[in-house]
Amino acid sequence: MKVDKVKVSLDFGTSQIEVGTLRAQNQQIYFRFSPSFLELNLEISPFKLPKTKEILLCPRDPFDGLFGVFNDSIPDGWGRLLLDRKLIELGENPKEISTLDRLSFLGKNAMGALIYEPITNASQHQIAAIDLDLIAKESALILNEGSAHFLDELYHLGGNSVGARPKIIVNLDNVSKQFHLNETKNSTPWIVKFPALNDYQDIAKIEYAYYLMAKHCGIEMSDSQLFISASGKTFFGTKRFDFDGLKRLHLHSACGLLHDNFRFSTLDYGHVMDAANKLENNILACEKVFRIAVFNVYALNMDDHSKNIAFLMDEKGTWKLAPAFDLTFSPSPGNFQSLSVANAYQKVNEKDLKRLGKLFQIENCERIIEEVKSTLANWNDFAFDLEMNDKIQKLVYKSIQEKIKN
Repeated sequence: MKVDKVKVSLDFGTSQIEVGTLRAQNQQIYFRFSPSFLELNLEISPFKLPKTKEILLCPRDPFDGLFGVFNDSIPDGWGRLLLDRKLIELGENPKEISTLDRLSFLGKNAMGALIYEPITNASQHQIAAIDLDLIAKESALILNEGSAHFLDELYHLGGNSVGARPKIIVNLDNVSKQFHLNETKNSTPWIVKFPALNDYQDIAKIEYAYYLMAKHCGIEMSDSQLFISASGKTFFGTKRFDFDGLKRLHLHSACGLLHDNFRFSTLDYGHVMDAANKLENNILACEKVFRIAVFNVYALNMDDHSKNIAFLMDEKGTWKLAPAFDLTFSPSPGNFQSLSVANAYQKVNEKDLKRLGKLFQIENCERIIEEVKSTLANWNDFAFDLEMNDKIQKLVYKSIQEKIKN
């Protein structure tokens, strides 16, 4: 292994565009843009990695010696756990695997449009059928015992994923309605999630109800649905938004875009609104982020860190805020939001939201707040048809009602 040089390209699904080269030397990583890329009207990370002819030293913090745009490609949480277990199986020490090694392992399988060469793990793994019950069982084994009987299958289905919860990245055949690992002409790419150790009962139904409420609030969401396994268990799935038909889109999280250490974040929703405005060159982009902020505050989604907000760029270099994702009931001890609202982190209220709205001249600020509160107040209507566990449904309802009234 020990890769010391990686070529970075963009693959939008039509052709590959060489971006530049990452090189490791003296325990540091350097990056240089390709001369041909400098001539194009494309910016992969305009705030922290503007185009230049110079050789750039990647900052050591907060991404282990990488620029944020490349760190966005590296799986964390579940994906990193699977890769580490796979490396151990191959006789490698995960602690000795460099960030360039990990990019090389990803190859062409990173989320978004960035690809990395050389490709260390180029072998294709064939999976005849995807059994949701089996994957749920094997995921629980990994989380509980650190190993699984079908590690290869888990790795090839979810080893490139980000986020803490177990998940698979698969293709849904639009005719047979079956999942497959490989893409076909009749398929679309989806992400299907599985419960983590400390998840609430009926977490899939909770997230689906939140998806319905968010859409009702005017928040853009990627198509989502509940999938029922052979045993009757329910899993939440969402269509990948880094694809536009057969084309891929460049994906960049707010975390990577602004070089935020999301575990110890100092970002405010205002920072994200400012970034959205600059990328879209449209003040209405601020309103889109503001709606998400209002929803997260009143819906008690306090795991709203900077990795859970992202931006997309197409092959023409046009940026836009990505559809909202990972919206679910996620209260925190002490009532702390992961992103602050007008510098308020704890027990964020309507006054803080109005201050944020006023700062960015959101004309419909108060109306947006009332629309979101009104939608969330009807939580039971969204949850009722899902046949959710009664205790869980009442817990979410009570929590939202108390938040709305305060």
